[in-house]
Amino acid sequence: MRSIPVTMTWEMLTRGRWSLLAFALAANVLPVFLLTAMRHDGSLDPDDPSMLVMQFTMMQIQMFIFGCAAFDAQGQPSRLYAMPIPTSSLVAGQMLPSMVLVWLESLASTACWNAMFDLNWPLWGPALFAAVGVSAIQAVLWSVEKSAWLPLAVGIVGAILGLWFKSRYGPMFSLPTHPWVAVTTADVFTLLTFAGLSYYGAVVGVARRRCGEPLPSLGIIAWIERVCDPPPDVGAPFATPAQAHFWFEWRRKGRVMPATVVFGMVIGLGIWVISIRELKELFEAFVAGGAMLTLMGFLGLVLGIVGPNDQTFEMGHFLATRPLTNTEMSRTLLKVLAKSVLIAWTIWAVPFVVLSAILFVRQEIPRPPILDDWGWWYFPATLLSCWTVVSVSASIAMTGRPALLPQLVLGFFAVFIGLGLFHNYVLPVESRLNFNRGVGVAVGMAIAVSTVWAFVSARRQSLIGLPTIYAAFSVWTVLSGLNVLDWVLHPARPLALSVFGVLFATLVVAPLATAPLALAWNRNR
Repeated sequence: MRSIPVTMTWEMLTRGRWSLLAFALAANVLPVFLLTAMRHDGSLDPDDPSMLVMQFTMMQIQMFIFGCAAFDAQGQPSRLYAMPIPTSSLVAGQMLPSMVLVWLESLASTACWNAMFDLNWPLWGPALFAAVGVSAIQAVLWSVEKSAWLPLAVGIVGAILGLWFKSRYGPMFSLPTHPWVAVTTADVFTLLTFAGLSYYGAVVGVARRRCGEPLPSLGIIAWIERVCDPPPDVGAPFATPAQAHFWFEWRRKGRVMPATVVFGMVIGLGIWVISIRELKELFEAFVAGGAMLTLMGFLGLVLGIVGPNDQTFEMGHFLATRPLTNTEMSRTLLKVLAKSVLIAWTIWAVPFVVLSAILFVRQEIPRPPILDDWGWWYFPATLLSCWTVVSVSASIAMTGRPALLPQLVLGFFAVFIGLGLFHNYVLPVESRLNFNRGVGVAVGMAIAVSTVWAFVSARRQSLIGLPTIYAAFSVWTVLSGLNVLDWVLHPARPLALSVFGVLFATLVVAPLATAPLALAWNRNR
């Protein structure tokens, strides 16, 4: 390598080759399938006002997903502090490649959508904004890394960028009214200003962090910890190593998801108070928030980290030598996950129940389509789906193979895209319903067989005992019984859907076996 910046760029592309490709597919698969379905049904009209809302939403989702991949591929700049390079060059070497990657991905994705579906969506404005947005978020993350100021800083910067981006599509606090067709001189100047401020802020923040200077603290977090999590009495040790490990893991990882839910609800309520102020709209937002809890399950990637620091999944020497068996350590991590998910779900569920009661008394409860489809299942499904996504993701992370998850994501999307193309362009219309049901049952069978194999393998290796197997079987029996009861009460629902539900219920209890297996694979390499 001729220079350190070139080496940093090469390292980013090398370590992120799988994740960048996987997240690029993930950022495009939803828009492609939605647009394909709309065109197949004859409802794809580029001039329809609803397409403008879809354009605005899809572009933001695409920016967020691929931006996360760019952050992950780079890693934290703290690992580069010892390099013989000025802070200004270090920041530029980290910031510019990610900006270029996000810019290219946004251009390529939108150009493909336009070519495939004759959309004529704008290219340059959103792509430039995506690149600048990445630099701004990077500056915030690097400046307030591992600080209590992080949620506030990200919220302020995100709100400023989001409102300015929304202003390119119409008034800030209303639905989009027109596309961002032309990038004006004022737009370019504003974006350059944002990028310059981001670079300056990142240099100042990284220079401060490089010298080990902490940000000033107001003492609020310390006060909350003293009240909510007081230290044990002096001289009173933990009764078991498992209790000490649970305390350590909870303090390091367990508060991430509840804090994220609180932050999201505060932002959402702020937007509602400013621009909407209708209880029915708030109710529908809470319903959508329940589904968003499942997306927060990706925090399982953070909660599943068992390495020596926050940047690696590998089992380090420090944790590997703790006086805990693989069973005890994995059980402790699952307890942290369960507690975090339950608290996060309760933070969403309690105000949702209160709001539902108020609207019920006023006889104004709306009926969003998702509630008509799911019925009473929706409420527990939000908890079960969040737990499933978090625990399965954490089990994958516990293997200590960073490339495994992107490879699984790539494989999933490859199969998903292949089945979708076969469904839309090969199968006759009259066979599609049976095909969908057959695929659902086949996927459920694969999940069930894999879960049974995991329990058998974990039992043979003495990683789980009979009480764990009995408890998992009991939970699966209850969920399956409820599923069958729901089908009996609603016989019009397809039998294949109930069969898939019974088979998919095994995934809820699968982490009880997969977590110790993954940790043993990681710890004993």
